[in-house]
Amino acid sequence: MWKTLLLILPAAFALSNAAMVGGPADADINEEGVQNALQYAVVEHNKGTNDMYISKVANVVKVQKQVVAGMKYIFTVEMGRTPCKKGGVELNCEVHTDLELAKPYTCTFEVWSRPWVKVNGIKLVKNQCMHPTPAPPKEAQPAPVA
Repeated sequence: MWKTLLLILPAAFALSNAAMVGGPADADINEEGVQNALQYAVVEHNKGTNDMYISKVANVVKVQKQVVAGMKYIFTVEMGRTPCKKGGVELNCEVHTDLELAKPYTCTFEVWSRPWVKVNGIKLVKNQCMHPTPAPPKEAQPAPVA
C-alpha cells in the first residue's frame, strides 16, 4: 500500500501544478474568431456608452480563449476616443493621439460565441471598464513679487 501511495503522490503534485484543463489559455490576436469576437465586443461597448464619440481599441493587453459550450474569448484592452461621432459617416476613425482628447481607459470584455445557435449565437457577457480618475485642477500660483 505504501508503495502505491508513494507512486501516486508525485503524480498528484505534478497535476496540481499544471494548467487547468478547460481553463482560459492565451490566444493569437490574429485568429479570425478572436478578431470577430473583439470587433463584436467593441461595437456592443460603444452601443452601451453615453459618449457621442466612438471608442476604439488602442492597444490589446491580453487575449485568452476558453472552450465552454462554445468558445469564450477574454480580452483586456486599452480603449481611446476617436473624432468620429456615433452614427456618422467618417472613414478615418483612429484614436486621438492627444491624451486629453483620447481619454484612454482599460476594459475587460468577455464574448461567448456559439456559431451553431441562430439567435443570440454571440453575446458580450462582460463589459467592465475602468476610467482613470481625473487629476484635480491645479491651483493658480501667485506671481512672484519683484
